[in-house]
Amino acid sequence: MVNVKKNPYEIDETVYKRFKQKDNMLFRRLWDKTLPTYNQMIDTNIENHIASKKDGYSRIDFALVAAGWTVYERFPYAFTWERKNLIDIGYGVNWMKSKYEIKNSKSFTKIIKKAAKFYGASLVGIADVNEKWIYKTGFKRPDETSEAEAKQEVREGKIADSIYNQPIDLPNGINKVIVMAIEMDEDAISTAPAQPAAAASAIIYSRMAFTISCLGEFIRNLGYRAIQCGNDTALSIPLAIDAGLGALGRNGLLLTPELGPRVRICKVFTDIPLDSDEPNEKFIRKVNHYCKNCLKCAEACETDAISKVKNHTFVPSTISNNPGVKKYYVDVEKCFEFWVENSSDCGNCIASCPFSRIRKNLTPDEFWSKI
Repeated sequence: MVNVKKNPYEIDETVYKRFKQKDNMLFRRLWDKTLPTYNQMIDTNIENHIASKKDGYSRIDFALVAAGWTVYERFPYAFTWERKNLIDIGYGVNWMKSKYEIKNSKSFTKIIKKAAKFYGASLVGIADVNEKWIYKTGFKRPDETSEAEAKQEVREGKIADSIYNQPIDLPNGINKVIVMAIEMDEDAISTAPAQPAAAASAIIYSRMAFTISCLGEFIRNLGYRAIQCGNDTALSIPLAIDAGLGALGRNGLLLTPELGPRVRICKVFTDIPLDSDEPNEKFIRKVNHYCKNCLKCAEACETDAISKVKNHTFVPSTISNNPGVKKYYVDVEKCFEFWVENSSDCGNCIASCPFSRIRKNLTPDEFWSKI
């Protein structure tokens, strides 16, 4: 029986199960020997690209991308679930040990949103935690360990798959999630699929790490718990939709009213008292109607990974799609094949989307020349 929730989801409860992060393409390429991209990653063709001297694929372009990941990959406190020790950085610690009394959740929710934007978020929404969107199993970083350190052996395929197949359960009492979207640079994204577009994504991951680190500490300084997440722990897009930030597009990405899919999503789970936002049903209806007839992202896709069917479906394209939700499914196996070929993520589906509001598409040379 299909259970129709209130907008925005139509879910087949007999099919839907919490997603195993192991089935995400970035993990599947490590264990699924049926894939043409088995044991390959985006570094496979980088040296050939550099040697080709193709516009947008020079050593300078790749240097820009790799440097953009610096904070995300190397900062050990970006994705912590708890603060182990109170360290006096000059402001003392005694005042942090008790819970700040929140007398009005509505007013305090505005303070949290202000703080999130102050630390770098472009858009912020609050949602109740829906267990459906929490990974059933996944990769859990050791505490106070950077992404690069935590995943070095995983990325090299030297660890048993049990390391990225650990149960994911939020602590009792964590019932709210602060979802943030951060804008990607319009000029850089417009060069997709060249490397400046990949750099636009990379630097936002580092800004995500900074933003959630600061917001998490802000919450802990008030005596509450915070679990800082990027793509880990839970599915970001349905959480963002629950938090009123936008709708799911044909391209499988969050479309926001303000920036379209030209954002990256991060989140902080917490037990601090907050008022939740409602899904933006008006915008969801607009996107659903628009995506039925607009095929620009599908036409821009290098590997035909984006469906051109008119209506939503319950039928997934690959095991990397979580079945049971009625939507447009993207063939992420084909998508990742192009990532390997391109030596980076792509961005064509973002640059081509009318909701991205890109005023002019630039060549990589024009991107570098524009000051």
